[in-house]
Amino acid sequence: MRQPPGRGSLDVLDLIKRRRSIPKFTSDPVPREVIEEMLEAAVWAPNHHLTEPWEFFVLEGGAKARFAHVRRAFRLTIFPDPTAPEALKAADKIARDTADTPIIIVVTTRVSPDPEVAEDDYAATMIAVQNMMLTAAGRGVGTYMRTGGFIRDPGLRAFLDLPQDRRVAAVLYVGYPALVPERRRKHWQEKTRWMSTLTAEAVPAGADPPAPEERASAHADVAIDPVCHMEVEIATAPARSTYNGTTYYFCSPGCKVDFDADPARYLT
Repeated sequence: MRQPPGRGSLDVLDLIKRRRSIPKFTSDPVPREVIEEMLEAAVWAPNHHLTEPWEFFVLEGGAKARFAHVRRAFRLTIFPDPTAPEALKAADKIARDTADTPIIIVVTTRVSPDPEVAEDDYAATMIAVQNMMLTAAGRGVGTYMRTGGFIRDPGLRAFLDLPQDRRVAAVLYVGYPALVPERRRKHWQEKTRWMSTLTAEAVPAGADPPAPEERASAHADVAIDPVCHMEVEIATAPARSTYNGTTYYFCSPGCKVDFDADPARYLT
């Protein structure tokens, strides 16, 4: 029997819209029961044929310190000269920030020899990560999911002692927010087409979507916050600064304060 939308569904939607990627955490410890709730939520993610492909590494204490060293070593590989002062400065910063994060969870997934199963397993694992982030947000705890080249780093694989049939899907940084950036998303109507006929005629959900040239120009109106590396809409940026003739845009006044105190720190 169908049930009308109730308060619960509204609460879930509100939580989804309120969740943010948190670039800075306080030093307050995250209770173990919150981490356990996140992990419980993760394993209830939908997964085809119940393959349950995920495995989690919760890092704290000495393990987190070792992970910070691994991340520092990877950061150095990005620079043409890893011994240059700016390379060492950037690597030391990322190691400090990593070590200062209250909890780090490395999420891995199974790599099936069947490409279709491997794709399904990866998708299921990322849904599990979303479950974790929403559960954390519901407890007032912030998260930041990172992927990128680091998750394919041989040093990280060695640290985790991963077998060949597993890969890192994401690294989740967890802690209480020191700041919560404001974010906006395009309306769902701009990303949705209703299919209403047998000939697959696409019917726009609302107004006609932007023309390709309009969508292309929209990207020119977005900047990257040099402090937290979030996307910022230039027209509505909460803060901005000019340094050496270049204007930088920030997702929050807090990021601007950090940048103004030491611009070179964030431009290496």
